[in-house]
Amino acid sequence: PHFREGSVDPKAVAQQLGDLASTPGMDMSMLEQGTVETFPLTRPSEANGHAAVTLYLDECGVLKNKPRNERASRLAAECGHASPFHGDIFVAREQLLGPGRRHLADFTLADMSSSAKWMADAAVANYEHMVATKKMHAQMGSSFQHINLGDGEEGAGLPSGQTDAYSWTQTKSEVEIRVPLPSGAKARDCKVKFGGTSLSVAVAGAAAVLDSASLHDKVRPDECTWSVSGDGDERALIVTLEKASEGTWRELLAAQAR
Repeated sequence: PHFREGSVDPKAVAQQLGDLASTPGMDMSMLEQGTVETFPLTRPSEANGHAAVTLYLDECGVLKNKPRNERASRLAAECGHASPFHGDIFVAREQLLGPGRRHLADFTLADMSSSAKWMADAAVANYEHMVATKKMHAQMGSSFQHINLGDGEEGAGLPSGQTDAYSWTQTKSEVEIRVPLPSGAKARDCKVKFGGTSLSVAVAGAAAVLDSASLHDKVRPDECTWSVSGDGDERALIVTLEKASEGTWRELLAAQAR
């Protein structure tokens, strides 16, 4: 209800969505209803005690000409994210307790300080993740399905792959799928559905990226996440799958789904 305030500016819609604004079936009135978009500042890991810090925002804040939220933008920048944010922003910390078990943890004013340890750790982790992902994409080049069957830590040398529609990498505990998007695409243009052994990914105006595809192994749907990030040619849908058990996936999809 909070994000239903404000009216969408048609000029802002045309500028931000580009060709998507004229996609058949695109109901501009739906944009006015307000949809919560999540932006992960940190991903849960063993290093941070399996805690996640996430921003909650109106995904149509820019389209409603909401003012830039300088405090939230600075907070994200301290964590290594350059994306600007507009309108009201809520921040929360979530603690993962085990498969399907989580609860909201305290996030205090002291945690907003640029000297907070979690923020410095997040900046390092996000930078390392970005470097590793770019290195992996560079190694894959333009091949349809490059597979590295080596082994390693934190994703280095683990099997990965790329198709015309997406690329994927992994660590021992997670699988990340990156789907390139048009520069003006928003979270509401993406549909992602997690199953215990399946995944569906669709983007408005395009054929389904993955249609109830059977995964190589089991995941924890309650702990899987997705977000839209990046600008211009770097705009992408990032899907993160939490493996049901640590290990190495030789492929993203089960044999019958490929």
